[in-house]
Amino acid sequence: MFSKKNPQKLSANDLRSSRYGVPLVTVQDPQNVVAEQFRVLRANIDFAAASLKNFKTVLFTSAEMSDGKSTAAQNLAITWAQTGKRVLLLDADFRRPTLHKTFAVPNEHGLTTVLAMHEQPASVIHSTEIPNLYVMTSGPMPPNPSELLASDKMLRVVSWMREQFDMVVIDSTPLLLVTDAQALIPRADGVVLVAMLDKTKRRSMATAAHILKLAKANVLGVVSRDQRRADKGYGYGYGYGYTSTNVMKTNDASKASSRKTAPAKPKVLKASVTDASKVEQQVPSDTKKEASRPNAAASKTAPKSSWSSFSYTSTGSEKSEASSKAKEPGPSNVQEISLVDIHTHLLPRADDGSDSMTTSLQLAKEAVQEGVHTIVASPNQMDGRYINDPDKVLSDVDNLNNTLKRVGIDLRILPGQEIHLSDQFLTAFDQGRLLTLADSKKYMLVELPNDSVPPVIHQVISKLREHKITMIVAHPERNLTLLNDPKELNKLARRGVLFQVTSSSINGFFGQEVADFALEMLRRGFVTTIASETHGVTSDQHYHLADAYAIANKLIGEGKTNIIKQNAVLIVKGEPVDGTTIQEF
Repeated sequence: MFSKKNPQKLSANDLRSSRYGVPLVTVQDPQNVVAEQFRVLRANIDFAAASLKNFKTVLFTSAEMSDGKSTAAQNLAITWAQTGKRVLLLDADFRRPTLHKTFAVPNEHGLTTVLAMHEQPASVIHSTEIPNLYVMTSGPMPPNPSELLASDKMLRVVSWMREQFDMVVIDSTPLLLVTDAQALIPRADGVVLVAMLDKTKRRSMATAAHILKLAKANVLGVVSRDQRRADKGYGYGYGYGYTSTNVMKTNDASKASSRKTAPAKPKVLKASVTDASKVEQQVPSDTKKEASRPNAAASKTAPKSSWSSFSYTSTGSEKSEASSKAKEPGPSNVQEISLVDIHTHLLPRADDGSDSMTTSLQLAKEAVQEGVHTIVASPNQMDGRYINDPDKVLSDVDNLNNTLKRVGIDLRILPGQEIHLSDQFLTAFDQGRLLTLADSKKYMLVELPNDSVPPVIHQVISKLREHKITMIVAHPERNLTLLNDPKELNKLARRGVLFQVTSSSINGFFGQEVADFALEMLRRGFVTTIASETHGVTSDQHYHLADAYAIANKLIGEGKTNIIKQNAVLIVKGEPVDGTTIQEF
């Protein structure tokens, strides 16, 4: 039962959570009975939401503070990610954030800087060591948190999140302390209320239920936590049972497990940090004190670049002075990122690229010398000259990989196509004749006609989005329409199209005008990645990828260049790519 009084003293568990974040039993001890009960709870929430159309966003809140909502939200987000869903865990508790401490990431940029400083929401998202789980921290405490959460900008940000993720889990504030959570209720498809037995007041629960009723919230259930077992290690003694009244009740989980978990320092989960070179400046004071701890120190070494956007999320008109002065994202050491090339014509005799296996092997050696470890072979398809249907491409790729292995060249070839955009595109897609890059079912490389942007492109974008595929336009800097009217790029970017610029364009092999346009795209943040587009062994089509990245590094800085490098890695993995704020033409 809920108590009639509220203890004022913070428990040992609350003190630990405020310093280190919440314990993640679903990761640290997935076989524990508590972790299993979180999975049961996840299934029960899915069942309760079955009647909701397009259930994607769930809000976790409580009546009072220290009721365990953050622990429930973060562990349940992990269980959803473990089912294969792409999950974003969002910390919307500006007053007492914990997400950045749980995952050991900086909190200088987050939801508040997206809402108040017009940062691209994608640029403040961190990947984690948990497959399919991404996190967005709260960001610095703003002067007007409730107003920001109730703003139209927040509505647009949540809409963008819904498009890019299968599930958005929102950790919010307690209902009775501030109005922040109330502002988020209309943004969520469902709400889960968390309470603590013998601690949460009956009157508080009644008031919270009344607020949810007035807000017409879709309440999926109430999770109750047993305070008696809340301080017994990272497991918290959680246990859940689902009843016909849609209320989660606590069982004696500690009896079901013969092991006792010591309340020692929680394991720190490392995550990819957007601004790894500036972690020390970004870590809050409490986290800085942890630097002497071995696992906290480990979380700050060898950081990876985080990913950000699938699509365009900001315009030049929104780019404020504050965001233009923001610290440059990305890891600090260029050499740490092995190169991936997503656009090559390396398959022998497949198109106008390599004319023989000998040429392909020579180009492969050059690629390895440049630091490239993975290449997507993307022969022309649907261009009126060559037919490279999926079965042929897959067979040719296998043959080239076997040859590379036999001659001792350490290079991996993945399948793809450079698909010419025409009126036959949609028919070919329906017939299964088109390949995604690395056969990931996530990204498709599309070539525009040299002198136009066909109107059918908008139908194609919509069709691909229905299948959760993102279009990457190959070498847009050489399209005459875009070259003469760069504002056409703005329209494509707003629809989520990504752009691959060719290294030879940056290096000047296609002339000064093309080079200038490619560099301007880099400056304005339009370039998702750079590829060689190598065809053969002529002077302009040898490998010049490293040279192009060196130019980009001088132009836009090491951090942003590293993001562009890392994007190629993420594309072949079928994962979300990173991005910076776009300044429109």
